Amino acid sequence: MAEDKQAEKTAKAELKELRSQAKDGVLKAQFLLAVKLANGDGGEANEKCAREAEKWYRKAARRDFPPAMNNLALLYTGDALGAPDLKAALKWYRKAAELGYARAQAVLGWRLVCGNGAPTNPEEGAAWLTKAAEQGFALAQNNLGVCFSEGTGVDADEAQAVGWFRKAAEQGNTAAQFNLGLRCAQGRGTEKDLEVAKEWLTKAAEKNHAAAQAHLADLLAGDDDAQAARWYRAAAEAGHAAAQNNLGRCLAEGIGVEADADEAVEWYRRAAEQDCLPAQFNLGRNLLAAHSPEAAQWLELAAAADHTEAQWLLGRALDDGSTLPRDAVAAVKWLRKAAEGGVNEAQFRLAVSLERGDGVSENLTEAVDWYTLAADAGHAAAQFNLGAMHARGRGVPADDAKAFKFYKLAAEQSIASAQCNLGAFYEQGRGTGQSFASALRWYELAADQGLARAQYNLAVMLHLGRGTEANLKQAITWYRQAAKQGHAMAQHVLASLYYHGEGVEADAAEAAKWCQLAAEQEVPEAQLILADCYLRGRGVPEDYVLAYVWFNRASSHGLEIAEKNKRHTARYMMPEQIAQAQQISRAHLAA
Repeated sequence: MAEDKQAEKTAKAELKELRSQAKDGVLKAQFLLAVKLANGDGGEANEKCAREAEKWYRKAARRDFPPAMNNLALLYTGDALGAPDLKAALKWYRKAAELGYARAQAVLGWRLVCGNGAPTNPEEGAAWLTKAAEQGFALAQNNLGVCFSEGTGVDADEAQAVGWFRKAAEQGNTAAQFNLGLRCAQGRGTEKDLEVAKEWLTKAAEKNHAAAQAHLADLLAGDDDAQAARWYRAAAEAGHAAAQNNLGRCLAEGIGVEADADEAVEWYRRAAEQDCLPAQFNLGRNLLAAHSPEAAQWLELAAAADHTEAQWLLGRALDDGSTLPRDAVAAVKWLRKAAEGGVNEAQFRLAVSLERGDGVSENLTEAVDWYTLAADAGHAAAQFNLGAMHARGRGVPADDAKAFKFYKLAAEQSIASAQCNLGAFYEQGRGTGQSFASALRWYELAADQGLARAQYNLAVMLHLGRGTEANLKQAITWYRQAAKQGHAMAQHVLASLYYHGEGVEADAAEAAKWCQLAAEQEVPEAQLILADCYLRGRGVPEDYVLAYVWFNRASSHGLEIAEKNKRHTARYMMPEQIAQAQQISRAHLAA
C-alpha cells in the first residue's frame, strides 16, 4: 500500500514537471504529457484527463509531430472523449501518414481497405500499407500479405502474400506467424512443408493465438494425439469453435485424452452455440445415441444448413419413432435431402416410404429410381427390394432376368431373403436356367441364417431328392427348424409325417400338436387332419364338436372331403352339440 502511494506521488510529480515543460513549448514534453494523461498515469483515467490529453496532442500535432497526430487519431477512435469521431481520426491518421509515419500509414491503409471510418478504397489502402510495409512495419506487412492473398486493392498473388507474411513473422508478428504457418501447411504461395508450418504455428500458438493453436493441433493429430488435444483445449478455452468441436471429438473417442462422454458433450454444445455446423451435428448425434429428444433441435439446425449426415440421422430418427416422435412426413423430407446428398441408406429408406406411401403419396416409379441408385452403390437391402419390384412388376414391367440379377447381388451379400428367392428362381427356372443343385445351395445358405421359409424349401428339396439324393432324416430336421419358427406349411408337413409315421415313429400327440399350430394359420389340409384327430381321438381327446369345427373351417377353403366329413360327423352329434359347433364357427368368422 505504501509503495502504491509512493508510485502515485512520483507519477503526479512527473506530470507536474511535464506540464510545466509543455507550457513552455517543449514538444517532447507536450507529447509525453498527453500520453500519460490518455493512459491515466498519476490518477484515474477520466474524460477530464482525456480532454487535456487531446489539447496537448493537438499542440504537438500542429507542430507536425507525426506520433502526436497518430495518437490523437487513436484517441478519436475510442470513447474517452464521448462518442468516437472517426472522421477526425481519419484526418489525423492521413496527416501523419503523409509525413511518412509508418504506424499511421498502416492504420490508415487498413481502414481504407476495410472501410472502417472511411469510404472503402482498397487500392489506396493497399498503397498506404505498401509504404508502411516497405519501412519494415510488421503490422502493415501482415495486412499487405492479406491483401495479396485475397486480391484486395492489388492483384491476387499468394507468393507475394507469403513474402510479406514472412517479413512480418520474422519480426514476431503473431498474426503473420499464423498466416505463414497456414500457407506452409497448405502449400499456398510456397512449397508445402508441414514441419516448417508447425514451427511457425507453434510460435503463434505459444502467444495464445487461438486459430494457430487449433491449426497446430490439426497438424499434430495422428502423430502426437496428446499434444494435439492439449492445443485443441487451449484454443477451445479461448472460444475457438472448431477447436471446441475437435476437443469434444477427442474426449468422445479417447484420442490423446481419457475418454469422457459428458465433457465431450459440453464442448460440442459450446461450439454448437457458436453456430459451428460440425459441432451441431456431433451434439445432435451424441444426444440421439443417448436417447435424448433434444437431439432433434441440433440435428435440425445442422440439417437445415445442408449437413447431409445430419439430414440422414434426423430422417432416420423421425422414421423409426424411437427417440423422437414418429413423423413420417418430416422423415421423408429429410431422407429425400440426404438421398439427394448421396447417402445410400437414405436412398433405400426413401424408396421404402415411396413404395408404401408412408409420409408421401405412393410412387412406385420413383421408388424404383431410388432403389436403383442405392442398389448400384452396393446397398444389399435395396438390391433385394429392387429384385422384388422387377419380379412383381411394381413400378417397372415384370422382368425375371432383372429380378434374378438383383436377387443374386443381394444374395452374394448374405441377405437371407434374397438367397431364398434366388433359390426359388433356380428351382423354377425363372430368369435363369433351371438348376436344382444351385437352388439347394442358396436355400441352404439362407436356412443356415435361420430364415424359416428357406428351411422349409430346403426340407422339401431334401424330401423329394431335388438337386441331391433324397434324405428324409435331414428333411425332417429342417421341417422342424422351420416349424418351430411358426412356418405353417412346415408345421403341416411335420404333423403329416408324425400322423403317418413317415421318417419318424408315428406319434398321434405330436401330429396333433403340429396340426393345431398349422390349422390355426389356415392351412386347410392341417385343419382336415386335426378334425380327424378330434373325431377319432388320436393324440387329443375325442371331441365331435371340435372335429365339426375344424372340418367346417377346412371346408371353407374349398376342400370337398372336409364338407363330406363334416356332414358325416354331424350324424353322430346331438343337436345341442351341432349348435355349439356352429356357434364356435360363427365366432371364428366374425373375429
